Amino acid sequence: MSKKGFGIGVKICSLIAAAMLVLSVVLIVYSYLVHRQKVDDYYGENASRLALSLANQTDGDFIRELRELVDEEDFKQVREKAVETGDWTLVDDYLAKKGIKEKYDSLLASYEGFLKDMNVKYLYIHSIEGPISVYLVSATGGLEGLGFIGDNAEEFAMYSTNVHIDPAVSNMDNEWVCSAYEPIFDSNGNAVSTVGVDIDMNQVVGDRLHFLYRMVICGIVITLIFVALGILTIRKVAVMPIEALSRGTKSFTNEETGYSRESVISLDINSRDELEELYTDIRSMQVKILDYIENITRITAEKERIGAELNVATQIQADMLPRIFPPFPERTEFDLYATMSPAKEVGGDFYDFFLIDNDHLGLVIADVSGKGVPAALFMVIAKTLIKNRAQLSNSPAEVLSYANDQLCEGNEAELFVTVWFAMIEISTGKGLAANAGHEHPAISRNGGEWELVKYRHSPAVATMQGMKFKEHEFEIHPGDRLFVYTDGVTEATNSQNELFGEERLVQALNKEKVDTPEKLLKNVREDIDTFVGDAPQFDDITMLGIYWKA
Repeated sequence: MSKKGFGIGVKICSLIAAAMLVLSVVLIVYSYLVHRQKVDDYYGENASRLALSLANQTDGDFIRELRELVDEEDFKQVREKAVETGDWTLVDDYLAKKGIKEKYDSLLASYEGFLKDMNVKYLYIHSIEGPISVYLVSATGGLEGLGFIGDNAEEFAMYSTNVHIDPAVSNMDNEWVCSAYEPIFDSNGNAVSTVGVDIDMNQVVGDRLHFLYRMVICGIVITLIFVALGILTIRKVAVMPIEALSRGTKSFTNEETGYSRESVISLDINSRDELEELYTDIRSMQVKILDYIENITRITAEKERIGAELNVATQIQADMLPRIFPPFPERTEFDLYATMSPAKEVGGDFYDFFLIDNDHLGLVIADVSGKGVPAALFMVIAKTLIKNRAQLSNSPAEVLSYANDQLCEGNEAELFVTVWFAMIEISTGKGLAANAGHEHPAISRNGGEWELVKYRHSPAVATMQGMKFKEHEFEIHPGDRLFVYTDGVTEATNSQNELFGEERLVQALNKEKVDTPEKLLKNVREDIDTFVGDAPQFDDITMLGIYWKA
């Protein structure tokens, strides 16, 4: 490889650095900031000195007395009436009545004199009390300022008591002022109020903005000149080689000719910088892309073959579950409906119903642990074992015990299946049910409210060889309704990671009185879909409902 010179990054960065340096010098940003700070400090120092001088000269005990006076109900009523009538002699008379009129007038006059002599915009005494200030003396407001309550400016919102506040420049009612505050102490050393000084900064801010405006205009002109020079230089050293690389890349991705070994980029780039490295990397990448395309073509063909086989498996699994309803048109004793929606192409849930003999009906709903092809294969075996054994037995517990022993043999994947299996004598409505770790069924007696039937379960099938399963008796009467399901119903999850749960399931069952199990299952599924929203389905959803008419 040829010896590497200065990189393209160095060249471009040098141009940018030179332009920024010239722009920074022309605009004199640093000088502007320093100048602004010095001016603000100058006015702030003057405002602080004046505020401190006035605070030291002001009688703190008298200010405390004034503060207590404005809190008196009589004063508030007098001031309120003065505001309404515009007759401020009422307040004047009140001060005279309290014997402090002469002292207050003297204090107000001295502050008005300072306001005129010191070229100050606002001069006042106020008591800072959290978000508000209670004004006691206002050199601009006169007697009307006594007892006035105003909101504190946002710049001073963090101060809740009468303290020293460093001067700050702020905008008050579209006017720029430099404000400073110094506390007034009484003879006991308590800060009873604050002297506020606001110096007019409108002219200063205006001059500052005008200066900044001229600097910006000058900076823009100079920046444009350097940008133009920079563009010409960058185009020569970077843009033109990159364009050549772009043309070579487009040629490689030509839609008409497709990818081929002949279209690998070939250019004369010897810039001894990152562009040359980029050119080399692009050539290498194009070769790897061709190799990848060949591999992905083989993988895609294999994936399509697997997909086709999964589609067949899906159809086979669906065909294994009863899907013709009503399943026994000649039997008028009951109405039955069931659905299964797998989370993947194939699932591990299954349901089944069959006539064991002319007077006994078998109902099965089950859920295999895991998902996908392994669960589907296990489901096929479990379903076949349970149905075949049920034809030879009158005990759900014995059927599950047989299936358990058979499934435990060679179960190296350690799969298991939860099962609810019931046998119902059609003529009497008497039944036996065994629950191997499955969900609690729900029942509605004589068309009334639905409720869950909770009892202790046996362990799941295929967890341990030789397992015995409990069974319990029940009766189903005309008008009764039964609903069984897998955990994909109660564990349906929305985008907030909340479960549908048993409570919402019971609410969905009771939402509407329906005449068929098909409509019942549709209502439950609609509530599940509404709850889940756009969240993906994580588990198979299987439901079976039966309405007893005999």
